[in-house]
Amino acid sequence: MKNIKVTLAALRSILIDPNRNLELVKEACQTARRDGARLLLLPEMMLTGHGGHSMMEENAEPVPEGPLSQAVLELSKEYQLCICVGIAELADGMVYNSQMVVDKGVYLGLQRKINMSGDEYRYFACGERVEVFDIGDIRFGVTICYDNNFPEIAFIHHLHKVDLILAAHAARTGEWPDPMTTAFRERIIAERQNSWEKMFRGTAYFHNLYILACNAVGSSTEGLEGVVSNHAGTVMGVDPTGEVFLRTSVSDFVDEVVTVELEASKRVFNHKPTRNRRLPVVKRMLNDAFQQANEGV
Repeated sequence: MKNIKVTLAALRSILIDPNRNLELVKEACQTARRDGARLLLLPEMMLTGHGGHSMMEENAEPVPEGPLSQAVLELSKEYQLCICVGIAELADGMVYNSQMVVDKGVYLGLQRKINMSGDEYRYFACGERVEVFDIGDIRFGVTICYDNNFPEIAFIHHLHKVDLILAAHAARTGEWPDPMTTAFRERIIAERQNSWEKMFRGTAYFHNLYILACNAVGSSTEGLEGVVSNHAGTVMGVDPTGEVFLRTSVSDFVDEVVTVELEASKRVFNHKPTRNRRLPVVKRMLNDAFQQANEGV
């Protein structure tokens, strides 16, 4: 790992207009280039929208052949960025909730969401692999929203020897009152930040890596009836010591784009929680535990 600047973008995306979503991605690219970033993280399903509606399937496209994917490839080339962005991926007649990764105009691959939350099982097939991406300056993995709740996925990232986990979200918060009070907005944002802090501080510390998180913002279902999909937004960064070095700066459901620098020296050699870890023994014990569970022991 080298010292590297990363831009996190918590943005609004809507189901009825993917091209509008793409314009916001372009604006985030401009900010990333202005700030000297090498990598840009965007929310889950940023390009095609997220939120309990069949339009997620209608917006899906093959990756990287589809028009939205090709547009992101061009942006990546133009701005000389690695971009990690969410999209509804169409493959073999199935739709996946995926994060596409491209670098300086080259398609590197994608991470499919593995565990679906709530109604997502109605719309998406499940991913079966945890991928790893290496762009020279940094080696990273991607964990999509609900998958961050499962420590075994973070452990796989650890086995892949990544420096960084990119945690892309479109986490929903339920219905919002009309009118909304300042206190309500602040409470929902605090709940999102507190939830992330509980998950990410231990994960970053125990696996000696960085975690950067961003979330979709606002309602994604404008112009649609019978569905509510509200997102609180916000960003967060946790370093390998388990310290939160980036907290959200907003107190309303608004877009937030921020660039941070990750210091290679924070990844500690002979890291205490991973020192002398007997992985072959752990693997055997896990295999035994799975077998015993299957046998009903």
